[in-house]
Amino acid sequence: MDTQIELQISDLPKVAKGKLVKFIGDLDATNVESTLDQVTKLIREGFVQLVADFHSLRYVNSTGLGILLHFTKAAKEKGGCFKIANVNENVYEIIEIIGANTLLEIHATVDEAVASLKH
Repeated sequence: MDTQIELQISDLPKVAKGKLVKFIGDLDATNVESTLDQVTKLIREGFVQLVADFHSLRYVNSTGLGILLHFTKAAKEKGGCFKIANVNENVYEIIEIIGANTLLEIHATVDEAVASLKH
């Protein structure tokens, strides 16, 4: 079964090198490569202040979490950051079980995540 993920990428007003990435669907081994390609391209192009909106992310598995940690490291290496916002209970539970909640920067809202960026 092929699960779908869609990334909607938009500018973050007033944030230099900033992008908002909305994750819609399920993030797992079937689509991790396309997600990795899209976000890595942003980082390569210099967009290193990234906020991931998980409001419409229904599911993530350990493979998906692995690339989220990769994005965090890659953005940090370029002087930026990768922040997560609007995580639903199911997805947060998975993040917590794997212990990634201590490694990922998670905020309650997109506004809160944006406010914490280096402007």
